[in-house]
Amino acid sequence: MELSYLRSKWIRYTQGDIQEEISAWDSVAEDYVPDGDATMREDPFLALLHSKGILAKDMRVLDVGCGAGAYTIALAGEVGEAHGVDFSPKMIRAAKHFAMELKIKNVDFFERDWFGCPGDEFAGKYDLVFAHTTPAVSDYETLVKLMDASKRYCALCKPARRTDEVFDQIRRLAGEHRRGNDDSVAYAFGTVWGYGYNPEVSYRETVWKSEKTLEEAERWYLGRMKGTCTVDDRMEAKIRGFLKEISVGGIVSETTHTTLVNMFWEK
Repeated sequence: MELSYLRSKWIRYTQGDIQEEISAWDSVAEDYVPDGDATMREDPFLALLHSKGILAKDMRVLDVGCGAGAYTIALAGEVGEAHGVDFSPKMIRAAKHFAMELKIKNVDFFERDWFGCPGDEFAGKYDLVFAHTTPAVSDYETLVKLMDASKRYCALCKPARRTDEVFDQIRRLAGEHRRGNDDSVAYAFGTVWGYGYNPEVSYRETVWKSEKTLEEAERWYLGRMKGTCTVDDRMEAKIRGFLKEISVGGIVSETTHTTLVNMFWEK
């Protein structure tokens, strides 16, 4: 595929409020705080990076859409500097707090919306730039910005063939028809290939389970929906009613099935 075609087709469609999206991610920040058990051998994505033999003490690494900093912090012991960016202020605060607790000094975190922030701030300043299962890299421009930030290595992990038991039903209730994850994976590969790089691709089947109180679920799902489309009072009431209906003992449970697609390439 031509890059001009990818640039015109792989774009972010949203009619929502970015602040609502940020608030949704703020509401789950504590759920993403690292538990201290992530190591280079135990986590498949980190193990992939380690297996390449590229990590060194003189490297600078950037984690795009870092959340509460689990991957940034896990890599800090392998490199010289590790930085993370995320648009959720509560995620960034959680990441900084956890790094402070562990007394890790070679990490730093920045509150940035990767979609809207100037690429010049990061361009060519890192030896490795990666994004792991984050909406921060979800179109042509955000992927190119990731590549521009790297002097040598890039990595991307995106979910594909994904089914979310609850969220998928809410999207249907709202009449939202948006491009699926599979399209993003194909467009991401095409973009990297179109730039002349040779991405290595691997796959892993994954199941995620989550439980939220009804109040937490309302904040999470409504925030995510309002961040991508218009949700009027009638639709909001409908979504709240659906969540209450499927809750058990005041808890909303969800199981997500997805294939994680890992890409790694050298510039």
